Amino acid sequence: MSDLTASVLETKNGFHVDGYEKISYDFTFLDGVFNVENRQLAECYQKWGRVLAVTDMNVFNMYGEQIERYFQHYNLELKVHKTKIGEKAKTIPTFLSIVDSMTEFGIYRKVLAWLLLFACAAYRRNTNFIRVPTTVIGLIDASVSIKVAVNYGNYKNRLGAYHAPMHTFLDFTFLRSLPTAQIRNGFAELIKISSCSHLPTFDRLDKYCEQLISTGFGRCDGASDEIRDAADKINREGIHEMLKLETPNLHEIGLDRVIAYGHTYAVIRYRRR
Repeated sequence: MSDLTASVLETKNGFHVDGYEKISYDFTFLDGVFNVENRQLAECYQKWGRVLAVTDMNVFNMYGEQIERYFQHYNLELKVHKTKIGEKAKTIPTFLSIVDSMTEFGIYRKVLAWLLLFACAAYRRNTNFIRVPTTVIGLIDASVSIKVAVNYGNYKNRLGAYHAPMHTFLDFTFLRSLPTAQIRNGFAELIKISSCSHLPTFDRLDKYCEQLISTGFGRCDGASDEIRDAADKINREGIHEMLKLETPNLHEIGLDRVIAYGHTYAVIRYRRR
C-alpha cells in the first residue's frame, strides 16, 4: 500500500506542492494458503466480508473448489472472475473485462498478476489488492516489484503504473501442478538473479538443478528433505536478493539496473540475428 504526505506553499507567482509517497507492503511464506486451517488470507478480508478473486482459468479448474470452500469456511462472500492469463491475453479487452467485474462487484479489494493489478491501479485510481502468485516466475520475480501493465498494439507493457499490494502470500505448493516448462522458465529467472547477486544460490541451483525441476522445487510427493530444504533456501534468498535490487528503485527512475542485464543481452542477440 502507499500513503502520500504532501503540503502546498504559496509563492510569489503561484504555488509550490511538495509531496512524499510512503510505500509499505509485506510478504508471507505460507504453504497451503487456501487450507482452512490457515486463516491469514481470510483475516485480510474480514472487515469487508467479501472477496473478488481474479484468476486464471487453469488455476480455477485445479483449485477452484478449494478456494470456494476456504472463503465459505470464513463466511466471506466470494465472486470469481475467470480469465486467460499470458502475453496474448494481456490486452485492453481483457483489462476492460476485469474492470467490468470490479464495477459489478462494487470493488474495494481483489486477489492476483500484472494485467489484473493494472486494473487495480486504474480503477478509481487506486484500488488495493492482495497477491497470491501460482508460478515460479510469479513467486520469485513478478511478485517482488510494484510494476503493473498491459500490452498495447504490438508493444509489451506499453500502458502501466507502479502500484504496491497490501500483502503478498508466497505458497510454493502451487508448483506441484505447474507444467515442467513453466518451472524451467522460473528456474532460468533464478539463474539470472543469483548470477549477478548471490553465489551460494547459484551454486545450489547448479547442484540440485534437475531434482528441483522434477519435484516442483521440493513440493511434489516423494521429494527428499534435502531437496525441499535446498528449494526453500533458494526461493527465500532469491526473493530477498530481488527485493534488495528492486526496492531502491521501485519506480525505475534509474534505468541502469543490474538485474536487467538479461534484457540488454537479449536485445543485442536479437539485433545481431
